[in-house]
Amino acid sequence: MKEVFLIRHAEAIYEPKVLDAQRPLSVRGLRQAVELVKEVEGLGIEEIHTSPYERCKCTVTPLSENLGLQLKVVHGLRERVFTDGHIQDWATTWRTAWMDPDFAFDDGESGRNAQARMYEAMIRIVTTSTARTLAVSSHGNVIALLLQHIAPSFTFEHACAIRNPDVLRITFDGISLSWDNKFSVAGLDSFATTFQSRSTE
Repeated sequence: MKEVFLIRHAEAIYEPKVLDAQRPLSVRGLRQAVELVKEVEGLGIEEIHTSPYERCKCTVTPLSENLGLQLKVVHGLRERVFTDGHIQDWATTWRTAWMDPDFAFDDGESGRNAQARMYEAMIRIVTTSTARTLAVSSHGNVIALLLQHIAPSFTFEHACAIRNPDVLRITFDGISLSWDNKFSVAGLDSFATTFQSRSTE
């Protein structure tokens, strides 16, 4: 059995002129990344895989330094691209995209395609890695789509409850991935940003 701790990135800054892949962590996000270390350093993590996006790499850099591990960048862990333009009503777009897996802007990626890409990346990671316990730093949307795919009980409400940062646990038995819906990191309650309180995606 392998276990994977899915880490959603810490709070990031949203600036329309900054490419999504280059968005940095906010000042609070940088503090969250440091505080995250004490919450997960005892989980036995042997490898850290990350989205190539700056906010994901920065979220787990303090952890990688603490554990003496190099970050393994995996392009398939990147965030879903909705559009290159600015989304005025994010809450409505997010709900619409969740309910309709084929919804996509002309220049964007559908939920179905993002889900398949994220699932493929995760399967490749767990089947090729020799580590028993891994951390994967990625994004709220694709983490939620992955969990929806492997666990029919994972709902839109669960997706909205994923914080910045957050840690979720899945396992791999050699055949399939499973979501551990009982797992939580209580210490995150004191510093994670919720869907309602964060000003950035």
